[in-house]
Amino acid sequence: MRTLELALSPPPASFIPSFNHSTTQSVAIDVKTTFDAQLLLRRPKHQNPEPVVVLQPQIPIDRPQTPIPRCSTSDILRIMDSLSLPGNEDLYSCLAKESTSECDQRGAYELTVHIMKSSVRPRTGFLNRLLLMHVSCGRLDTARQVFDRMPHRDFHSWAIVILGCIERGDYEEAALLFVSMLKHQNGASNITPWIMGCVLKASAMIRDLGLGQQVHGLCQKLGFIEEEDSYLSGSLIRFYGEFGCLEDANLVLHQLSNADTVAWAAKVSNDYREGEFQEVIRGFVEMGKHGVKKNVSVFSSVLKASTWVSDGGRSGGGVHADAIKLGFESDCLIRCRLIEMYGKYGKVKDAEKAFMSRKDETSISCWNAMAAGYMQNGCYIEAIKLLYQMKATGITVQDRLLSEVKRKNNSLSCETAQ
Repeated sequence: MRTLELALSPPPASFIPSFNHSTTQSVAIDVKTTFDAQLLLRRPKHQNPEPVVVLQPQIPIDRPQTPIPRCSTSDILRIMDSLSLPGNEDLYSCLAKESTSECDQRGAYELTVHIMKSSVRPRTGFLNRLLLMHVSCGRLDTARQVFDRMPHRDFHSWAIVILGCIERGDYEEAALLFVSMLKHQNGASNITPWIMGCVLKASAMIRDLGLGQQVHGLCQKLGFIEEEDSYLSGSLIRFYGEFGCLEDANLVLHQLSNADTVAWAAKVSNDYREGEFQEVIRGFVEMGKHGVKKNVSVFSSVLKASTWVSDGGRSGGGVHADAIKLGFESDCLIRCRLIEMYGKYGKVKDAEKAFMSRKDETSISCWNAMAAGYMQNGCYIEAIKLLYQMKATGITVQDRLLSEVKRKNNSLSCETAQ
């Protein structure tokens, strides 16, 4: 059985303070002598008992709590070395967990070096914890060194490294690792639906439609589609939407007996991306019929699609009413979409109501959307006033709006002069 061997440089030397035993002893003698002398000079005095005073309860004063200093993984390792304490797998596991939660790169490095120098022969489960530690600390290169030298790998070993590659944006390497995992794991019995969803994301990012289709087929073979996993279903719909395959995406949705918010949100996003604005609104209506819970993402996509439908804002008004009913009207993104939608159809008063629904909030996107709505409908005086309010509030104004307002302001000045 091969052991873990990493080509890492030795950790930096730790500085341990030294103490002079003779000096400490002499100080202790002086303190004892002084204390004895004070005892000889004291004389007992007779004191009358004082009356008992009952203190009234006072209002406690809130004082800032002084944070208790914590020992890092590096500190504990130095203490172990100074006391010549041997390490074991349980102790190293606790230190690895601590470094993972704190994202302590230095502690993770020194812990790995300490394990290499010890007599511990780590098992697969413990090495997986080290893999997770290095990936969480952003050291995928060190994790790959550990992974490549592991004598035995299980599904968790592969999954941690694949997720690390996806987190770093190395989607090509993640796809290659997934294919290698299928070859070395002697089947796909231990694969879980969520790792399939991650690989579908990587396939979409590297524009590999064939790989994603094979992953879809493998999911059907393993029975994941019948299980109706929310994350996997949404990943499949989004994957086909990235390639414009709306029929395949809708087929996945219709195969689900109880499609949830994630699946429907993916469909609505796909339809909007492909310019199917009427289909976006129909999907929104279908969600209501099936009792599917709607979220901010769905409302945002539908309101954006409403600005492209030539119905005078009727569809957008219905979506607005639904947003009020479900309590989404106060959301910053929804307010911005409402202002844009009403501004598109010339309903300035309705846009102002949406803008003023939260006076205590200074959202840059809402302010800019309201200013653009004024300019779009020829309300230049109101736009100028709003821009002055934005400047006084300290909100950054879009350069495009500033240029257009200046141009219109100059035009109005010339007309007034004439």
